[in-house]
Amino acid sequence: KIPSSKLISYQRKLANETEIQHLGLKSTEHVIRMERVRYADNLPLVFEVASIPEKLIKSFKREDVTEHFFQTLIENNYEIGKSQQTIYAKNASERVANHLKISKGQATLALTQVSYFTDGTPFEYVHSQYVGDRFEFYLENN
Repeated sequence: KIPSSKLISYQRKLANETEIQHLGLKSTEHVIRMERVRYADNLPLVFEVASIPEKLIKSFKREDVTEHFFQTLIENNYEIGKSQQTIYAKNASERVANHLKISKGQATLALTQVSYFTDGTPFEYVHSQYVGDRFEFYLENN
């Protein structure tokens, strides 16, 4: 399938309680919060909200963050380490359902992820909702 994505919003916001907790921020710090829909062969699969500490990406161009964030980090000598995910069921709100072209209240696979640098500093918090009958997770533990 051919992957693509559509940027819905890209905004500078004061960190909310969830972002403060997961990204280790102060209540006075800002994040860049972006919403995207990701597609496979033009079929929407996931609605994603990513939050990144503003102080981390102040010198980056918007496209470097929205189109190839991890590559930009690596090119700027950041060492990407582990990530932690939580997967659970969640009903789609009207807004999410509209973006995913599903019915309001339809069950989705929700995923939250915190990504860390190798020194343990969190640099991204993502909340995603996947259309359950269009996506599956494959997990392997070694």
